[in-house]
Amino acid sequence: MARENATRHKLICEGLKGLIAHGYEGVGIGPILASVDVPKGSFYHFFKSKDDFVGAIIEYYAEIWEAQRKDIFGDQRLSPLQRLDVYFGLLESQLREEHPSGGCLFGALGQTVSGRSSMLRSKLAQAFRSWESSIARLLEEAEVAGELRDGIDPHMAAGELVDAYEGAIIRVKLNDDLKAFTRFRTLALAKLRQPCGQ
Repeated sequence: MARENATRHKLICEGLKGLIAHGYEGVGIGPILASVDVPKGSFYHFFKSKDDFVGAIIEYYAEIWEAQRKDIFGDQRLSPLQRLDVYFGLLESQLREEHPSGGCLFGALGQTVSGRSSMLRSKLAQAFRSWESSIARLLEEAEVAGELRDGIDPHMAAGELVDAYEGAIIRVKLNDDLKAFTRFRTLALAKLRQPCGQ
């Protein structure tokens, strides 16, 4: 059983890399199986279909980033917006490490699977909601701490941050450089912060 779980995990990790780099249509099951030395016929022992496989990858990726956010956003040694900056820093360093093949699984899939599978669309929607909610809670803390600029709604701002992040990732891939992400990180925090002296 442990060996089966390890093989399933390897398939998910390889699939994740392929999906981020090539999207749903660009990922073939054959090369993924070959890369982890799993016979072709064994795929359906682990997953019912390609969509089931992709759904498992979405859940795995969402769990990884939810745990990262929980650790960073829960660090009470830093102010809420400092924690947000640390989170953006982690995203940026990961992007640098994986460039040019890195990115965001949710964005990569969101553009291609919405018309294909209601199950995958539902999993992606849930992942986006969870992501937005965690940022909104942090911005609510920033509001209470007097860090958040007056008039900013934490929930709307959280949605805008996710939208802007996904747009920045598209530009990073298109332009083959990280300037769009640096711009996003700098301006996002500047727009959120209460001006000095207020």
